[in-house]
Amino acid sequence: MGTRSKSRKGLSSSVRVRAPNGFGRVVQEVRLNTQMAQRREEIAKKRYDHLTSLTFEEREVFFNDDATGATPMDVDEDLAFDHLPPGEEGFFASNAGGEEELCRTFFLSNNDRKRKDVRTRRDRRLLQNKEWAEQMLSLVDAFLDWQMSRSTEVHDTAQFDDWEVTTVDFFSRSRRRFNSGPSVDRANVVLIRNGYIGSAPRSPTVAIGLQVLEAYHEMHAACPRFSIQAQVRALCRLHKVHYMKYLASQFRIAYDVYLAIRRCIDVRANAALHRDIPNWRMKNVSMDGNQSLKLVDDHFRRGPSLADTRSGISDIWLNPEEVDIFKNEVGKPQQSQRNTGDAHDIDDDIDWVNIADHTDSADVTLSTDECVKRWRNAGPEARKKMFALFAVTGVFVCLCRHGQLLAICDMIRSGELMKYPLAIVDKLMRVLGVTVQVAYDIACAFMKILERSSLGDRVQQQGLRGIVPAFHGHAHNRLCQVDWHPLYVAGSGKEDFEGCERVFSQSNALALTTRFSSPFHRHQAIDEFFKSWAFVKHAELANFIHNNYRQALKIVAEDSATLRELCTRLKLNDEDFEQYLQEERAYLKNLVAESPEVAFTVEYMEALLRLDGAFAESEHAKREYQNLDARIIREGLRGRAITNIKTRYVTTYTRYVDLHEHVRRIEEVHGIVRRWTKDSEEYKNGLVVLTERKYRNAIDTLERLLLQRLLELTKLSMSGTGYKMREKITKALKTRATAIKKALEEYNRRAAELNPPRPSLSWSDVVDMVSVAEFDLLRDARQDVRLLAWAQPAQRRAMNLYFNIKRAEEEIKRLNVEIRRLLTHMVDEHVDYYRTIRDNMVPNPPLAYELSLRWRYSNAVNTELAYRLQQTSELPGFTGTLRTGHRVGRSPILADGILLPPWVSLQTQPTEGFDASGNELEDDEELGMEGVGNEDEANVLIDYIDRLGLHSE
Repeated sequence: MGTRSKSRKGLSSSVRVRAPNGFGRVVQEVRLNTQMAQRREEIAKKRYDHLTSLTFEEREVFFNDDATGATPMDVDEDLAFDHLPPGEEGFFASNAGGEEELCRTFFLSNNDRKRKDVRTRRDRRLLQNKEWAEQMLSLVDAFLDWQMSRSTEVHDTAQFDDWEVTTVDFFSRSRRRFNSGPSVDRANVVLIRNGYIGSAPRSPTVAIGLQVLEAYHEMHAACPRFSIQAQVRALCRLHKVHYMKYLASQFRIAYDVYLAIRRCIDVRANAALHRDIPNWRMKNVSMDGNQSLKLVDDHFRRGPSLADTRSGISDIWLNPEEVDIFKNEVGKPQQSQRNTGDAHDIDDDIDWVNIADHTDSADVTLSTDECVKRWRNAGPEARKKMFALFAVTGVFVCLCRHGQLLAICDMIRSGELMKYPLAIVDKLMRVLGVTVQVAYDIACAFMKILERSSLGDRVQQQGLRGIVPAFHGHAHNRLCQVDWHPLYVAGSGKEDFEGCERVFSQSNALALTTRFSSPFHRHQAIDEFFKSWAFVKHAELANFIHNNYRQALKIVAEDSATLRELCTRLKLNDEDFEQYLQEERAYLKNLVAESPEVAFTVEYMEALLRLDGAFAESEHAKREYQNLDARIIREGLRGRAITNIKTRYVTTYTRYVDLHEHVRRIEEVHGIVRRWTKDSEEYKNGLVVLTERKYRNAIDTLERLLLQRLLELTKLSMSGTGYKMREKITKALKTRATAIKKALEEYNRRAAELNPPRPSLSWSDVVDMVSVAEFDLLRDARQDVRLLAWAQPAQRRAMNLYFNIKRAEEEIKRLNVEIRRLLTHMVDEHVDYYRTIRDNMVPNPPLAYELSLRWRYSNAVNTELAYRLQQTSELPGFTGTLRTGHRVGRSPILADGILLPPWVSLQTQPTEGFDASGNELEDDEELGMEGVGNEDEANVLIDYIDRLGLHSE
């Protein structure tokens, strides 16, 4: 029998025919009205293709119309918006890569995925974490015992039942027997004392060697791309075992416990060294966001997600509650009222793209119009649907100038919103409480918002100063640069404030291993990365000081000679350069945005010119139409030629009528009684305004192309740029060169139309413009700015040299302070370790041994630091000193009776303030400490460390 399928118009589009065949029924669908169905499919496909081709802005308009019921949305149309618009494929792109493929894969294949009931596995995971936490203190004690003894095997004194465990080492995998006490909770304690960690809190059957976990920890710190899966695969090949996913899970469980033990030991060590006060790391700066360290939402993952309530992050993190305090500081952006279905798709915060809509300040608007438009970190509301894929879209960090992390927070389902830098600045002011310079990509706009926020009064009181990083300054307008670029900010030294970009180039390697991990494992991986990063940056601190000192001395020595020569030839002094900077600032501030009157004049003049052109074309077509009969007789016109003349006559007249009506409407709106003609004064002035507008448009086009070229060249030289990306950038650069040449020709043509004409530019002129802000000096079409004194090439070169030397001298002063602070910290650390180890040798030998290991590593690093500082002191022109200082609030008697470390002898050479023996001269405020008498006394300290814990039993 047949059944009729339903259709929208009540007609059958197909019937299903069922017939028995002995084993069941065969169902065959017979299509009816196939032409109608094909037409509907073609129409649907065209509409789908049209919707996928819309830009973000056009989609936003579509959503607004849909909210009013103008265009009902069906399922297929909704799926169309799961595609990124053409040209926006790089919106989610980061150094790590792969985001666009994730969006396409998940949105197209997982829309109808339903969650499964995961309560059983959830309970198991929670119970497992709870059991590990209950025995953590015992595991830490066992780990310290193992670390101190490093014996082959240790058993409890009371032996009970034997049990077997598969142990995993680097080059072997074997079954071993262990003896434990009456409680199965002691299984992992016994394993750890023997150098292993089980893969389960109770009755483990597999145990991973602690040395394997230690090695992986260090290898992963050196190469963040080296994942647990890669480590387990390598072990499988060494052990001749087939790789299975559960093996990586076992390794991860043991590794998590290992890291938890290390964190507990850090807590004990910091408490013993009195480093457990809040924000200790911050007390002993550049700011930016990164969108590589994303976290995919659980809804888009394969299979059910497991609950993991563990938290192992340090106090350097800002939690979402601390950040959301500043969620509505300034106001709310104008959002589309359309609800996309998920509550988290709507964010009340303000992104940088809407920042100009929420301020009345002309300065903010000026900065936003030019700078924020060039460095937009957020997009229209239609893009927020793409954030649904990622529960966390990246991290926002703050680092000191030496690269040490000061604060970090997650960016939740968003780009760089204002609440993130506001929360960071709030913590900086609360903890540091002193004058701080903070660099941010769009500091010019952010500082204005900061002053209007609830932090404004504290910002003024504490003297917080914003800076735009040196590289990002290339994309800012010239007015922004003279106020915010490090070259013109007093006290910034020669710091480029691009430390965030350097750390991101390394942390991006984590993205591939954390994107699908749990929130706990993601935070743990990021935390471990920054711990390793902190060790590296501390070990390189003396190199940082040495290189910066040498650079600053070179600038002062070489540029000073050139500046003196220019000053003599141009008859200038330091006061002239400061005055030039003030004059340039005043000039640029007068270059206000285009007024409404100018905009109207341009619109009206363009309409008049189009009307004149349409009238000329219509008259020409009219004459041809009037002569049509004569031409048919004389020239023998036939068919298509006659039709073309008639059509041209109608279309040109229609176009003229339409333009005439458009001009009439403009005149009616603006109250123009008498139309401007070529003989009127208004028309002549309007023509001048229009010419200047075209000139500025030519500058904008040339500027945009050069900015793209600058960024592409920078990206091409970045570490981590893939082969395909390099190929695309190389091709884009070739295309860009052709476009720049055409834009340059257009600029020279428009410059020649001005009165008086502007000098033309050559290819070498525009390529040599390192900063696109130099184009801002060409925007004034009313006067040639290059005729002003401060804009002359020689004067500008001298001014740049002057401020560069000034910043270099500041850098030297800052480095002299940092050298003494570093040496003071090194000596204080030595004293703290000595006293803490001595005090814990009897009551807590395992902790004393752990601290001795850390002291040994610290001593090795400090030896290299002291040697490098000694080399710095030998630089020609060095003005600092290698004397220690006295930390505020620290008692000087703590160092009484404690020998100085061996590396002190590397820097106790006779310098200013020291005698021939290396003893300090008169300075009551300095911390005078006794030096090491000879090499034998220095070795006593090392032997003392080596003997710690050997007889603790």
